[in-house]
This record gives sequence, structure tokens and C-alpha cells, in this order.
Amino acid sequence: MLHLYIARHGQTQWNVEKRMQGWLDSDLTELGLYNARALGERLKDIELNQVYISPSKRTEETAKTVLGSRRLPLVKDHMFREMSLGSWEGKKQEDIERDEPDLFHAYFHYPEAYRQQGCETFFDFENRVRLALQTILDSHSSGNVLLVTHSVFILMLLNIIKGRRVHDIWNSAYIHDTSLSLVEFDENGTAKILIEGDGKHRKPISAF
Repeated sequence: MLHLYIARHGQTQWNVEKRMQGWLDSDLTELGLYNARALGERLKDIELNQVYISPSKRTEETAKTVLGSRRLPLVKDHMFREMSLGSWEGKKQEDIERDEPDLFHAYFHYPEAYRQQGCETFFDFENRVRLALQTILDSHSSGNVLLVTHSVFILMLLNIIKGRRVHDIWNSAYIHDTSLSLVEFDENGTAKILIEGDGKHRKPISAF
């Protein structure tokens, strides 16, 4: 039996500023680091066999904070990156919505119709996430694996596991920073979602 623990990176400065990140990066906030440490405490009794991360600085810093003193190599792969957003990366959502309202609306409401020049479509992204998942399944038939990645990646991964269409990607619980999902795979590769987007370890922004 394989247990895949899936965590989003900690809160970043651009998250606070409501900027789109995609393949670009920004630093973790103090709250982001706090919640990463809290996730590490939550997972401290889980014997992890491998840790996969995207090459983004925010996922690497989160993973290292979660692991603490545990000495596990981090396997970085571009397959686990967030969806590319091209010219939107680094821009505030409100500015994108003002300047490109139709495209912005399509992104969040009709993802199958979203097309931005030089970027992944949601169908391209779905294929990449499928490949990323299969890579993990081909390498691990049992044990505990941690994947530290990004919100839209996690939504797409869970969407695939649920057997849903691209159109349904946003019809799930919001993936907050450091939220945890857990998927169990049996020896036949059949998946069961045990935890989805859970953040009980997180300290709320209002209390920080």
C-alpha cells in the first residue's frame, strides 16, 4: 500500500499581495514558515521514504522546514511545477481581471476554453500532472511519499484521481498554504482519497 502525502507550499509574499505566481517565485512569509513547521510536527511520526518537490524556491523551503532535522533527499522535478501563467506571473489578480476580463473569467470558470499565448492550457497541464503521478506510482508500490507542490497542481491531481473533467478542477475545497491531502493506492493502483485539503495544523492569519 502506498500513501501519498500531498502538501502545498507555505504562504508567500505574493500570496499576501494576491499576485499570480506560476513558475515565478516569492519568499515565504513568517506565517508560511510557521505553518510549515506545524505541518512537520503533524507528520513527525510518519516514516517517509521519499520527498518530491517542484524546483520552485517556495516548495523547497517549505519541504526543508517540514522535514526539520530529518535527512531525506529532495527529488526536484519540473513535472511538479505549478501551471505556467506567462505574462500574468507577478501581476495582481485585480489588475489581470481589469485588463483581460474575458481570459481571466475563462481561467476560473471555463478552464477548458482558457488559452493564453505561450502558456499551458488546462489540458496540457492535466497531461503533465498525469505523467507526474505515474512517475511516482512507477517508483513506489508501497510506503509513504511526500509531495510538496502548488495549489492548482494539487487541484488537478485530485481532479484526475476523482476521474473528473478539466471543467471541474475548481469544484473542490480551496487548497490553503501547507494544507494536507492524503491518497492511498492499493497494489492494483486503485486510489482512495483519505484527506483532502486539510489545514487543522495551520494557524489562521487573524491569529498571527
